[in-house]
Amino acid sequence: MSAIDLLLLHPPSVYDFRRKTIMYGPISDLIPSSPVFEMYPLGFLTMTDYLESRGLNVRIVTLALRMMNDPGFDVAKFLARLKPRAIGIDLHWLPHAHGSSEVAKFAKECHPQVPVIFGGPSARSMTSASLRFATRESCSGENIR
Repeated sequence: MSAIDLLLLHPPSVYDFRRKTIMYGPISDLIPSSPVFEMYPLGFLTMTDYLESRGLNVRIVTLALRMMNDPGFDVAKFLARLKPRAIGIDLHWLPHAHGSSEVAKFAKECHPQVPVIFGGPSARSMTSASLRFATRESCSGENIR
C-alpha cells in the first residue's frame, strides 16, 4: 500500500453505539440509519479529486458503515495500521460531535505527531476548546483554498 497523504474519516454519530444503549432523540425516527445516511460528505470527494490531481494520495474511510457492518471492527487497531501524514474528520452535523471527537482521540493516540483536522459546517461552530479536548490541538477548516 502506498503512503497516505490524507486520511479522511467519516465517524458514527455516537462512537460506542455497539456497546451502549442510546436514547435517541425525536429526529432519529425521521432519519433511520442506513448505508445512504452513513455516506460520507460530498466535500470528501471534491477534496480527494483536487488533491489526487496534484499527486497526493487520499483515502476515504466510512468508519460508521464499517462499524455497522462488522461488529468486530476495531477502529483503534485499524488506525494504528495506517501511516497517514494528516487525518481529516468530518463534523458535518452536530449529532456527529461525539463520534468525531472520539475518533480524533483514537487518531491522536495512534499518531500523536499527525495533524488532525476537523472539517464541515458544524466544525466551525465547535469551540477551539472542544476540539482541543479531543486532539490536544485545534484545527478546523471549511472552504480552504
